[in-house]
Amino acid sequence: MPNMPGDNPLIMTIDAISDFHQAVPLPPDADEAAIVLVESINRLLERLAARFDVSNQEANSLAAGSIRMVVMADVQERLSQADKLVKTSSDIKRFFEDVLVDLQDATGARVGIYVSLDGAGVPRSLVSPGANEALLTELKQSSVFHDILRAACAGTGVVSNQGTSGSMPAILANPMLVAPVFIRGKAVGVFVMLGREGEGVFSRDDLTMLEQLLPDVTRVLERLDLLRALEQSNRSLHAEQLKQQVLIEQLEAAQSQLMQSEKMASVGQLAAGVAHEINNPIGFVYSNLGTLEKYLENLFEIVDNYELAESAITDGDVLARLQLAKQKLDLPFLKEDLPALMGESKDGITRVKKIVQDLKDFSHVDVTEEWELADLQRGIDTTLNIVSNEIKYKAEVIKEYGNIPEVKCLSSQLNQVFMNLLVNAAHAIEERGTITIRTGQQGQEVWVEVSDTGKGIAPENLKRIFDPFFTTKPIGKGTGLGLSMAYGIMKKHHGRIEVQSEVGKGTTFRVSLPVEQ
Repeated sequence: MPNMPGDNPLIMTIDAISDFHQAVPLPPDADEAAIVLVESINRLLERLAARFDVSNQEANSLAAGSIRMVVMADVQERLSQADKLVKTSSDIKRFFEDVLVDLQDATGARVGIYVSLDGAGVPRSLVSPGANEALLTELKQSSVFHDILRAACAGTGVVSNQGTSGSMPAILANPMLVAPVFIRGKAVGVFVMLGREGEGVFSRDDLTMLEQLLPDVTRVLERLDLLRALEQSNRSLHAEQLKQQVLIEQLEAAQSQLMQSEKMASVGQLAAGVAHEINNPIGFVYSNLGTLEKYLENLFEIVDNYELAESAITDGDVLARLQLAKQKLDLPFLKEDLPALMGESKDGITRVKKIVQDLKDFSHVDVTEEWELADLQRGIDTTLNIVSNEIKYKAEVIKEYGNIPEVKCLSSQLNQVFMNLLVNAAHAIEERGTITIRTGQQGQEVWVEVSDTGKGIAPENLKRIFDPFFTTKPIGKGTGLGLSMAYGIMKKHHGRIEVQSEVGKGTTFRVSLPVEQ
């Protein structure tokens, strides 16, 4: 062996050692003392290597623990802020994605998934910040994945799985952490951490971290559950309020329609009563006018005879008084004007009789409100006479009646329909126009059309014209009940009412009803 240490091959070999895991090779010319020294140094290196590995693992563990502490602090902060951040259901997905990102950082998992379960424990939706939709859909439909979730929910804590084999999504072959979330003892979701960066499985520290986080996650989910229940209650309450509002409006409409019907019935009875009371005096006035006309004819005949006898009067005084009276009374004018006055009086009283008869026909108080065979065209004519004052200054009425049979109906109610259509037609004409009334038969139905040349109905209003209280007329001009009443009456007769309209050209209403009920 050389005397100088720097020239000794064994010392040079030992100086070249840079790692505890290396061993000192034995020099070829080593003597017994050198062999003992090399073996002793190698045993020391082995012990140092073991100590180094342990220290290194402890250092890595401390570093990983520090990272987990930081991540857990982030998650705890996120969970503590959840009450403020998560206000609606749409915030829940973003909340889970953020929590899963933190959990992936803490555990080193490649994929983090939150599975929301329905009441039967079946996956309802899957949330993952990294996985694509195809993978989530595949997992949602995988029976193996369902079995893993059921097994996790059957326990009470976090489960570590080394991966599963068989026919299933490939990602399930990776190590996984499965952490069920319970609310009031019922599983509502599952956290699933899949795969791990690098080699190895999840550690006990990963399980512990999830176990520590689950109570806070559960608290947040309980709050969200209450929030969703409150939202659902609010929606139900709002829906119930809308339903109540609709019922109130329908009740008010029905009440108004009933009041309108009662009003029309009262008007009809009043008209019928007035017509009845007027009918008798009109009758004897008309009769007396006939008798009076005959008497006047007799008187004029006598006067004519007296005039013929004037030439035979010899008493000049009498003759003078007679001629003075004739001159004073203007007898020629009387003889000419009296027949004209009688004719006008008879014409007037005839018109009054017609009005009275129309009132009786319209109100139909002479008959009970029973189904009967009625001539619709006669009913239309009667109604035209009643509303003539509304129409005559606005429109010319053209009748194009077809040959239709009598119809079994409630005639007074149909007259009400005709009156509403005719009055509406007159109101739709702004200056002067035409109202055309047509009738006809098609199969076992008869129909009546009322067309006007008025301003028409806007398309957006056509769907609403039969709604109670809907009107486009100025305030005080219409109640909005006429067409809704007409619609109800036609329904009662198993018929229908239809409308066609073009703005600026006019409107046609057509009512159809069966001949027999």
